[in-house]
Amino acid sequence: MKNQKSGQESKPTKERIFDVALELFSEKGFDAVSVREIAREVGIRESSIYNHYKNKEAILDTIIDHFVSKLHSSGFSEEEETILLDQDPEVYLQQGARMYLEQINTPEMEKIWRLVSIETYHNEKIREFFKKELLEAPLNIWENTFQMMIEKKMIKPLNPRTLAHEYFSFAIYLFFEYYFLKYDEDFDSFMDLALEKMAKHNEFFLEAIKI
Repeated sequence: MKNQKSGQESKPTKERIFDVALELFSEKGFDAVSVREIAREVGIRESSIYNHYKNKEAILDTIIDHFVSKLHSSGFSEEEETILLDQDPEVYLQQGARMYLEQINTPEMEKIWRLVSIETYHNEKIREFFKKELLEAPLNIWENTFQMMIEKKMIKPLNPRTLAHEYFSFAIYLFFEYYFLKYDEDFDSFMDLALEKMAKHNEFFLEAIKI
């Protein structure tokens, strides 16, 4: 934390609070971190925190809002989606996987993923966020994508919702493998673990459903 603090002196105080809180939350969990500890690591008085955030919960809300904005910016535009789908479903899946992983492949985003993985078990707000944004929203997107592939006669006319579940379940597996089982092992990032495995999964999946 000392190196992080010394490298943040030029940042506005609110951003420094955000960064330090995220670091601590992702290491210890939300409940184990106090406002006093955050202030100490930032190098400000505890009362100064409240000039920027109403309470500790507000810091967590800001982190999650930031996470959602990053996730929503990681998809294709409508034009890009049309161009890729017109090429080949494999190209679409491979490019989509790479774009998504590159978007979240930053130290900041990995800390937020780690925080979410810690808090999902006992924080109702995070659990609802996980369900809505990390499960239901992607499944809806993939259902629509597979429906378009079916309409373009690229893949077999299977149930698009079932295809979405079957395809996206592997991404959830990779999430649990990294953030629960291998987070402290010798991987520089989630992308190092996931990209090659996702490419093989895409190849296997499309071989089973393409026309």
